Parts: sequence; C-alpha cells; structure tokens
Amino acid sequence: MHSIPSTPLRQNLPHPQLIRQLHAFAEKRGVQLYLVGGSVRDLLLNRPVTDLDFALADDAIAFAKAFADKIGEAFIKLEEQPPTARIVIRETRLTLDFAGFRAETFEADLRLRDLTINAMALDLSSLLTKPEVILINPCDGFSDLEAQTLRFPSERVVTDDPLRMLRVYRFSAQLGFEIPELTIDLIRRHRNRVSQVSDERIRDELIKILNIENAGTYLRRMDETQLLSQILPEIEKMRRRFQKALDRPLRALSMFEIKPIPDTLQSYRPQIEAYLHEGLTYGLSRQQILKLALLLRNSGTETALQATNRLRFGRKAAQLMRCLVEHRMYLMDSMDGDGQIPRRSMTNFLRRTGGDWLGVLLITYANIRSAGKNIRRTNAPPMVETALKQIADLYYDEIAPIMECGRLITGDDILQTFGRISGVEIGRVLQHIEDLQFDGEIGTPEEALEAARIFLHNR
Repeated sequence: MHSIPSTPLRQNLPHPQLIRQLHAFAEKRGVQLYLVGGSVRDLLLNRPVTDLDFALADDAIAFAKAFADKIGEAFIKLEEQPPTARIVIRETRLTLDFAGFRAETFEADLRLRDLTINAMALDLSSLLTKPEVILINPCDGFSDLEAQTLRFPSERVVTDDPLRMLRVYRFSAQLGFEIPELTIDLIRRHRNRVSQVSDERIRDELIKILNIENAGTYLRRMDETQLLSQILPEIEKMRRRFQKALDRPLRALSMFEIKPIPDTLQSYRPQIEAYLHEGLTYGLSRQQILKLALLLRNSGTETALQATNRLRFGRKAAQLMRCLVEHRMYLMDSMDGDGQIPRRSMTNFLRRTGGDWLGVLLITYANIRSAGKNIRRTNAPPMVETALKQIADLYYDEIAPIMECGRLITGDDILQTFGRISGVEIGRVLQHIEDLQFDGEIGTPEEALEAARIFLHNR
C-alpha cells in the first residue's frame, strides 16, 4: 500500500460539493465508500475525471436510490449481481456508479478487475478529510501506472470476461501505455473466448476503439493477435479472397484519420465536421461508420451489412454502410481523363446518395491516397481532389438550395393546368420536371409548367 498526499487528488475531483454531500450521506448511514477503478487511475495520472465509480459492502442499489432521491437526480439500476446502480447528474451528465463487493473481501474484489491500473482504490472519507490517503493496491497497479504498461491482474479475469482483451487496446490508445508480451500472450491464448461475449457488448467496445484518433494503429495490433477477426469474422472472408487482406484497408483508415478533409474541401470544413460528428445512435457517429467501412472495404456490400447488422449498430448505420460500400467506386468510374465528371452524373450521384454523398467522397479520397504506386492512374490523387471540389461546389451552390425549396410544381398544379390526367402520368411528369430542375435547365414554376406541357405533348 502507498500513502499519498490527499490535497492534489481532492483538487482534481469533479463537483467537490456534491462529493462532500455524498460523503456526509454515507457517514450518516454508516457506509464506507471506496473510490475505485478508472476514477482512481485518472486522479493519479492527473487526467480529467468525468465519471466516478464507488464500491461498498452494503446494498449498493438501495444506497444509490436513497442518495438519488435526496439530491433529486436520476437513478438507474444496472445489475442485480453484483448489485450495481447509477446516478446521473442531469445538468452535467456526470455519472456516479455504485457496486457491491464481488468477493468476500474488498481486496479480493479488486483482484477481479480488468487491469492492474484499474484495480486500485481510495477510501473516500480519508481522501476528503485527511492529509494523506492510503492507496489500496493489491495488484501493484501503481507500479504499472508509473511504468505505463498494461497487465491483467490474473488469467482468470480474462476467462471471466473475454471482452477485457479488447479493452487493453483501447486503454493503450487512450493512455499511450505499452502492452507487454505477457499480456499479448494471454490475448493470443484466449482470443477464441470472445465468441462468448454478446454482440452488443462487443459493439460498444468497438465503437470506443473506432472513436480513437489513431484507431487504425490499434486495429492492426489487434489483428496481429487474431483478436480482430474474432470480433469481425468478416475479415476472414476477405483473407480468403485477397492476400494481405487488411494492408490496404488499414492504410486507408490511417490516411483518413491523419487527414479526413482534402485540401480542396477546406472551405467546407464546418459542414464536413458537422457531418462526421452527427450522431446516429447513442455513442455512435458517422465518422465511426466511415472508419468501419474503410476497414471492410474489400468485403462487398452484403458482407459489410452483415457485420453492421450482426453488431446491432442500428438502421441508420446500416443505411450509411450500404451507401458507402455501393458507391465507393463512383469517382474513379465517372471521371474522364482530365478529372472531370459530367453534370448529369454528379446530380444523379447526389440524389442517389442523399445526405451521405460526403461520406462516399471522403472514404474514396482515403482509398485513393492509400493506393500509392498500385493505383492505375498516376495522377489520380490530384484528379480526385479536382472532382471532389466539383461535386461539393455543385451540391452547396445549386443542389442544396433546390432540395431546400422543394418541387417547383405539384400534382394539383398539373391537374389544374392540363385537365384530367392519370396518377401514373402525373408521377412521370413530376419526375421529368425534377430531373430538369436538378440538371439546372429550369428554375421557376412557369418554366416547370412549360416543360410539363412539352413533355405531355411529346408523349
């Protein structure tokens, strides 16, 4: 055990008034609270603490419910065994998690945690009231924290919850810590156990990994232990089709992470950043699905969708994945020798892809840059940048305003002007008018009605 000055740690605690209120509440009820896990790790590393985890020997659910009622905040029961509950502070989204001991003693409970650096604890009362606090450190996580290395407390913690193997890579990325050979050996030995973990839990951890700025580096390391193909078996299908199946996809993913926005699109940076960070479901943005699409670039549409649906990313994510994979070759197939694309081709592309044309362009650019000397056209990157600008300018200058304004005329306008016409014929007229509108050939209701008259006359 280590004795640590309390003052620097107290100064890093979020919402000190709330924490003191919690301490007084626990003291009054005779409950000893321990600050545990990532909260302690981040305090010791002088990192921002956004969530607080507490352990207690008493009924954690009843205690959390009583404190939530006292402060008027939201209470969520998470698990019955071990009893675990959460309080969410609505104004700041700070979460306080409370869990009962999972073993006969508190130290035994700590030994069951995922990593040694997360198997440390501080007595809350001592932290708040004494000049020094004892660090409870049964797995010597403090030494690993100083050495910046990631170890499992035991082999058992891996077999108890194989998802912890994925967390090693996330923590390595987030903290910049090394993964020693002993930890890698345990991952290689038990990688097949990931199949025991629910798809939802794998999805949540994969989302966190994809959210890392240099996710490609850590996905490559996961692939070296064959852990990646355990969570994404679709990768093995790619291996059977392509030699070095992940080399180009991981290179393209890294290119995207280093430079997601091409130089020619910098004037649209605010719109692009808003697009990339738009949420699809809780914790999942478009940017993470773009990264996954780059990783699965050689898998084909149905296989990529199979992965998206199996991991339950949701309907919006599946629609985005389909759009990205189906249209990823659009640029190379549409450009002429000078890097130009016919307007009709661009408008059709923008209409087919809806709001996700931008995602298609960004992953296409990353794929082209990753190809290097293997690309068929030596001048492809500058040609692609020219084409990107063409399409973006067309969208923001002309197509977006048309979409915002809507149709120039309606079916009622056609009936009032030309008399009795079948519903099918009205649909054909409206489609023709819309085509002309997006092609820039008409722009007013009067021009639309004249175009409708010519269309009906010629039929």
